[in-house]
Amino acid sequence: LIIGGEPTYHFKTLVPAVASGAIIGKGGETIAALQKDAGARVKMSKSHDFYPGTTERVCLITGSVEAIMTVLDFIMDKIREKPDLSTKIIDAEAKQAQERDKQVKILVPNSTAGMIIGKAGAYIKQVKEESGSYVQISQKPKDITLQERCITIIGDKENNKIACKMILSKIVEDPQSGTCLNVSYADVNGPVANYNPTGSPYATNQNAITSSTASLNSALGGAVPGATPGATGLLVNGTGINLSLN
Repeated sequence: LIIGGEPTYHFKTLVPAVASGAIIGKGGETIAALQKDAGARVKMSKSHDFYPGTTERVCLITGSVEAIMTVLDFIMDKIREKPDLSTKIIDAEAKQAQERDKQVKILVPNSTAGMIIGKAGAYIKQVKEESGSYVQISQKPKDITLQERCITIIGDKENNKIACKMILSKIVEDPQSGTCLNVSYADVNGPVANYNPTGSPYATNQNAITSSTASLNSALGGAVPGATPGATGLLVNGTGINLSLN
């Protein structure tokens, strides 16, 4: 794909829900101006369509390397700007938000992730050394529905930009880097791009748990002979199932 004579690439980044309003702007004005100024296309997932296990929206930037970096620079600034939170946030949340200011989260296809890690981890080591930022990659998803991994870059803005450029150079090199262009993950259950940059636990689908509990309840209600109605209580407390039988 060529826009304005230059080859274009796709770069996917995560945007905290609190910062997304500032990027989109009233009636989409800001994002429209950003696309025009940068010469890139910027697509954002819907307001509650988050990357699995996070409260972050997915942003897909399409354009030349320079255009992508321009948009990314703008997004990094907006993530750093504190929204006016009228509600008092607890210390842990404030700390988390503060740490998020120093992070850039990028989604890349598995093939690109392999190139970013490099042979025996050589390239990712180079990215850390040259940028001065900490770089962590989520574990390879066991779930085949998720073909991507999340890269978390942690450091000061200028350092993070160097790391992003180095990652972008691998996106450019990988012919398969444009294979995951969805911004919606509403139907995906996969590894979490979590705040804690070590490891990536799997996201659980809350709806599935609730519905299976309900069906278990009704099945058990009818399946236990001699039990007084209502005495068969099912308690799923995240660990075990408790049956109280008369």
